[in-house]
Amino acid sequence: MGLLVKIAFRNIFRHKRRSLLTGLMMAGGCLLFAVFIGMVDGSYGLLINMFTLDHTGHIQIHRKGYLNKPSIYKIMRNPSSIGNRIHDLPYIKSWTPRVYTPALAFAGTKTSGVQLMGIDPVREAKTTRLREKIKTGRFLSNKPGDEIIISDRLSRILKAGPGSRIALIAQGVDGSIANDLFTVIGITDSRQSSYGGTTCYVHIDSARNFLSMTGGAHEIAIVLTDYSKTLKTVQLIKHKLNDGSLEIEPWQVVEAQFYRAMQADIRGNWITIIVFTIIIAIGVLNTVLMMVLERTREFGVMKALGTRPSQIFTLILLETASLSLFSIIAGTLAGITANWILSVHGIHLSNPVDWGGFPFDTITSKISLRSVFIPVVVIAASAVAVSIPPAIRASRIRPVKALRSV
Repeated sequence: MGLLVKIAFRNIFRHKRRSLLTGLMMAGGCLLFAVFIGMVDGSYGLLINMFTLDHTGHIQIHRKGYLNKPSIYKIMRNPSSIGNRIHDLPYIKSWTPRVYTPALAFAGTKTSGVQLMGIDPVREAKTTRLREKIKTGRFLSNKPGDEIIISDRLSRILKAGPGSRIALIAQGVDGSIANDLFTVIGITDSRQSSYGGTTCYVHIDSARNFLSMTGGAHEIAIVLTDYSKTLKTVQLIKHKLNDGSLEIEPWQVVEAQFYRAMQADIRGNWITIIVFTIIIAIGVLNTVLMMVLERTREFGVMKALGTRPSQIFTLILLETASLSLFSIIAGTLAGITANWILSVHGIHLSNPVDWGGFPFDTITSKISLRSVFIPVVVIAASAVAVSIPPAIRASRIRPVKALRSV
């Protein structure tokens, strides 16, 4: 085997130009694979963070059945107790309770259906980016009051702005008619948010008073330090709470439509990877096949001197594998460097793409095991696989016929 390795290395450097071109093709393919996968992971990571940190959170807790059929009566008691119990679990960064109800809003002669959302201003600001969505006015005060924040869309419908008075009518949890007056203190930009365009926000205690709720919440949204730990953290929370009356769901379930669209797009990306693989494989096959045809006489001499077919077969595979090894190392290092540069600086789009209500204006990359492991395996496997037919051809050469060839 040692002698075959020496011969393989000698043959690689004997045809420097051909080996260089083949090596550059494999290294370039490895680089493109790494950057492509890194950009996919980085861009989807950015989208996931934009979507989950906007309001969904990475994990949500509800009363059983609330997610499929929301109801103001499906209330979690003692949400603060639930939050405090899970706060110290690994990967959990922050959590916030919420109260929801549909309502009818009146401002002057204008009317609109709205989704009223009661939030804890302090916890919500630590968990989501709602405070950053305020484009006019200010955020809610820490103490409950008659303050309300509305979306810019709702502001246009109701012809209401900061200082305007809005009347809300809804059904209370005790069966009574809930009604109250609120003063607009802020307006959000609904174009850059996954919140509904007619969502409005009040202090959570104000929402409870409005609905005649004695404490409780409809939802607890949780944000993690690493979104990739979502499913693991869901299991940790379930084990910690051990409460069959609660549903603990990851963002993949809460925002199932967004997740399915993302998965479909990821599956489509594999078509690009397959095309890359086929192009590189054809190039390697062409090179190895030409090498075998050019060395027909050499292989004939080797067989005439007693070289076994299996040794010639192994020699061809060793030459391809050795060339692949050098190419993959170079391509992997270049890919890691490129992904690092893109993760820091990104590629800024002159015309932002709207993705689910978000202006996606920067393509970023991410260095991950996927972006290193997949290109290495694909390039190495395809290079060795396509060298097998030429290697079989070389091993079956008849010495007499080969020695007669020019």
